[in-house]
Amino acid sequence: MAASSSVITLTPSAKAFVDNRITSLGSWVIAGFIDAIMLGIVLAQTITFFRSQSQKAAVQGLGRYYRWLVLFVAFLSILKTAQSIAIVFVQNVLDYANPDVAQFLVAKAWWQVSTTTLTAITAIVVQSFFTLRFFLLSRNYLLLVPILAAMLLGFAGACLTLNSIIVGNVPKKIMWLLVHLICTFMTDFFITCGTCWALNSRKSGGLASTMSLIGRLMRLVFESALPPTIVAAIDLILTQTLGPQHLLWHLVLNFMLAKLYVISLLFTLNSINEYRDSAISGERVTSSGSRGQLSGGFRPVATLPKRGDLEMGAMQRSQKPDQIYVSTQVITQVSPEDRDAEELKVSGWQSEDWNR
Repeated sequence: MAASSSVITLTPSAKAFVDNRITSLGSWVIAGFIDAIMLGIVLAQTITFFRSQSQKAAVQGLGRYYRWLVLFVAFLSILKTAQSIAIVFVQNVLDYANPDVAQFLVAKAWWQVSTTTLTAITAIVVQSFFTLRFFLLSRNYLLLVPILAAMLLGFAGACLTLNSIIVGNVPKKIMWLLVHLICTFMTDFFITCGTCWALNSRKSGGLASTMSLIGRLMRLVFESALPPTIVAAIDLILTQTLGPQHLLWHLVLNFMLAKLYVISLLFTLNSINEYRDSAISGERVTSSGSRGQLSGGFRPVATLPKRGDLEMGAMQRSQKPDQIYVSTQVITQVSPEDRDAEELKVSGWQSEDWNR
């Protein structure tokens, strides 16, 4: 039996839209699927953040505002996923048989033209956090200026891209999108290099534990910054290499980029909380299997800075570079034959009580 052909009469532009449906519709569907999957990662990391022991304890300094920051970026992630669901639903359900309307949604519907702008809002929030962390580590205004300039110019490029889409100026849209992506990539690059430089400058003449901590922080910087930087670079390349018929495929990476920024922020905060949680717990088990109780801790000869945030201030240069921090550890070993007597002492009983 021969396949039946469509009897719907389409305008030339609508026919081109339908013929190119793998790109005009498929790119939005794929982007929506990936965005929904990555939202699950964001929500899981958000739950992990709020379950941390260090978040339940009193936190000083900027750490007091981390909860609101996490809630805000989680809200932006949910909003981005809701946007992708709305786009796919309207295009493929509400306007399923009306391609004459669906073809103009990409340039007219506010929930669809604002995809790049919403990603840029998420990016500038996360980049602002990492920029602040870099500045508190380095106090370097010379490196701060290009970072802020690139970040603000990138956000301006995203806003001008939105304006170019609304007015229908395709060349301007491509130009401002290029500016946005280049500045986004350069901001991530400057922040990563600057933070690593600030940490590496503190390696000279330190204790072995301090060197190990700095090494962990540098690995954390690369692990959190690498995914969004790579995706931003690939997105930049695709916008310049894909032709007009296939340009919408860059949106898959654009949707991924919004979630990767949030994931990198939450990964950083959760790694810091994990380090704090390990410092909060005061009990250890010796390798021999005997019971031991760890008492004492880090006893500073001079007091630590008031700010309790390791990543935001504890690594700052001290006013007195000769300060030394002494780690005191007392392990009490209890032999099996003395265990009952020891437990009786702890409970308040004395040996002569047995003779009464």
